[in-house]
Amino acid sequence: MPHPDFTRAVELVTPEKIRDLTIALVDIPSSTGQEAGVANFLAAHMADLGMETDLPQVDPGRPNAVGHLRGRGDGFNLLFTGHMDTSYSGDEPHLHGKGFRPKGVFRDGWIWGLGANNMKSGLACALVAIEAIVRSGIELAGDISFGAVVGEIEKTAIEEFQGIEYSGYGVGTRHLATHGVTADFAVLAEPTGMRIATANMGVVWARITVQGVVAHSAMSNRPGTTNAIAVMHELQSDIAFWALAYEAGTIYMGERPNVTVAAIRGGDPWRLSRNPYECSLYLDIRTVPGQTVDGIKRELRGVLRGFAARKSLPEPRLHIYVSDPPNLVDAKLPVVEALSAAQQFVTGERPGNVIRRPGADAIHLTSYGIPCVPFGAGGRLHPDTKGSSMHAFGEHVLLDDCVKTARIYLAVALDLCSRKP
Repeated sequence: MPHPDFTRAVELVTPEKIRDLTIALVDIPSSTGQEAGVANFLAAHMADLGMETDLPQVDPGRPNAVGHLRGRGDGFNLLFTGHMDTSYSGDEPHLHGKGFRPKGVFRDGWIWGLGANNMKSGLACALVAIEAIVRSGIELAGDISFGAVVGEIEKTAIEEFQGIEYSGYGVGTRHLATHGVTADFAVLAEPTGMRIATANMGVVWARITVQGVVAHSAMSNRPGTTNAIAVMHELQSDIAFWALAYEAGTIYMGERPNVTVAAIRGGDPWRLSRNPYECSLYLDIRTVPGQTVDGIKRELRGVLRGFAARKSLPEPRLHIYVSDPPNLVDAKLPVVEALSAAQQFVTGERPGNVIRRPGADAIHLTSYGIPCVPFGAGGRLHPDTKGSSMHAFGEHVLLDDCVKTARIYLAVALDLCSRKP
């Protein structure tokens, strides 16, 4: 059964509020490194509700937005959280359509715009649920906190790509967890298609580099002139063979980790008169609970040593520059049980738990002792996508899913924050 005040509070969780707040957030551009506008907007909104607010600076001029609705102080504390930065800037020439622009559009029950799916609709759902509790005058035993963070998008600074626009992969959430924003449990409002993600894949980013010989291209046919791109071409076959075995060898909650050759750099396009003296391959390697970064390093080193011995070449260099471990929470935790009960009550169904594939900040909170469960409205694809992905078609979210999600958040907050540890 829901909290006795749920029926009264849920009347304030309206489609119009969620739609308008989501569109207002989408309308504020917030690519990675440029999240301050959204942070200031959210802080002002929380202050209007009477919440204790803070704008802790992760980098100069780049704050998280934090708010607290204090309870009596003797119950479970719950954190709703999510990121403010968007997957793209909105200026990419290769991305077309209203789903890739920081301008919210509502049409036929769907909200379109950059960040609508990932994940400004999730932030809006959580904040509307908190607002319903405030406006209803409900006092709870525990605190409800809201943390909107910078720098979650899967990107990182490397080589010449430096600056806050590349500062992602959880920098804001790690700051949140180490600067006093604590809770017994957290709900991460990431797009999960309204499935409870008790697990989340991790990722390893690896750079593999081979060497060639500096030579004029006119002389590259001479004996002893090693072309780094040609070497990498051969090495890719060995890596592809390893990747197939890696993917086939592990399955977790019905999902297999995968390996993507995500980038390759070699030679100087501005000076083709020089033989390629270096070439690097970049791998995105997804991981599941039970796998470790060092286990993957050992596997890759074995591939590289074997290639080097067969070709009588130096072992290619391996450099790991992202190591985001997988996340796993106990399905029997109160936060999972509360989400399950709330979803069953609000929607009449309770889909099975899933492992979420894209990276998420849940791992950072869980690692700091705040068990975090991703659950959010986004993820449903518009019928017009016809099999393409959200990243290919443009961001969108179904308003009806957002309303249900906000009501689930409301039920979870009322339930957990009324309990005493």
